[in-house]
Amino acid sequence: MQTLDQSKLYYRRVTSLDIVTLIMIIGLLFFPSGYLLSLLLIVVYPFSHSKILVSDIGDRDVRIWVRTMDWNHYRKLHGINFLAQYKSQGSTVHIKQV
Repeated sequence: MQTLDQSKLYYRRVTSLDIVTLIMIIGLLFFPSGYLLSLLLIVVYPFSHSKILVSDIGDRDVRIWVRTMDWNHYRKLHGINFLAQYKSQGSTVHIKQV
């Protein structure tokens, strides 16, 4: 397991499991009681990960698996909100000056 260098800018990568879950959420909406299962997936899925796939903004070819708690700590330190964590543009991620 690798750790995050606090001096670099990272973003969270979308995995194939993220895509499959999104398709399942949308697909379940077409069934009569599927909206309840979709809602359950929306609530449970973010908490079901033990590792997160991230990449350095400067070197997007390198993919790093980090623990969810390390990623959440990194996001909190750098002020990255939940939706902005997937953006790979350097201008949207700010490092606080110490």
